Amino acid sequence: MSHVSVNRRVFLMRSALAAGALATRVPAALAAGAATGGVRRMVFHGKGFAPMVAVVRRGESLRIECAAAHPLRLASAPTAPRSIIRGIGPGQALALRLTEPGLYLFYDALTTLFDPRFGQVAARSGSPNFPMPAYAAVLVTDRDGGGVALTAPQVSIPDTTMTFQPWAVVCAAGAPVRFTNNDMDPHVVMPAPGARGSHPPFGGLPLPAHGGTGTLRLERPGLYHYYCPLHARYRPADDTFEPLKTFASFPIVMDGLIAVMP
Repeated sequence: MSHVSVNRRVFLMRSALAAGALATRVPAALAAGAATGGVRRMVFHGKGFAPMVAVVRRGESLRIECAAAHPLRLASAPTAPRSIIRGIGPGQALALRLTEPGLYLFYDALTTLFDPRFGQVAARSGSPNFPMPAYAAVLVTDRDGGGVALTAPQVSIPDTTMTFQPWAVVCAAGAPVRFTNNDMDPHVVMPAPGARGSHPPFGGLPLPAHGGTGTLRLERPGLYHYYCPLHARYRPADDTFEPLKTFASFPIVMDGLIAVMP
């Protein structure tokens, strides 16, 4: 490997860390997804959901509002604790009572599809918003904030797909989550700008190419959304991510979730 190639990779990683840090400064106008009187509120704007992540305790309601000019076809991924397919018209709202603890990946089935190869969503090729998918994640816990089964706290980046695998992990608070980059390109684990309010952001974690590793310890329970700023960018005006065309798994977004239990 040449000296120029090494310097270029170091430059890309430093630039991604700096860009990701700036991207976490989200306009206050997008903070409209917090709890209102015990009811979580999520707004669909047509291209995405605000907020993109939410935590709901069993017995609470999640109010999903359609502020778009066209209908929302709300669908849950097959990995969700139960299947949900609902239509919500423009200006209408739906109150969901999610009683089964677990992680729900929601998306607009009119513009977005679930790709079982990666365990996440991608924009439909005929979507007017392509390549931006419209999706959100909701963690449903028991009344004490737990109740979701833990998974192995390990995430890898294969050299064939350039995605975080698995897309979502569940760990205990303070447990080390280990990342391993088996890809030929460097990557960065950066907190997603849309994941605000439910937990403090963590610093960017660089993952060098060819086996580079890194560890995150998240002490506060909640749902942590992260992405690689080298291969995706957050679009604050659209409340979603745009995968970069140079990304090998385009149009998949290179992002992931960590659900932290108490």
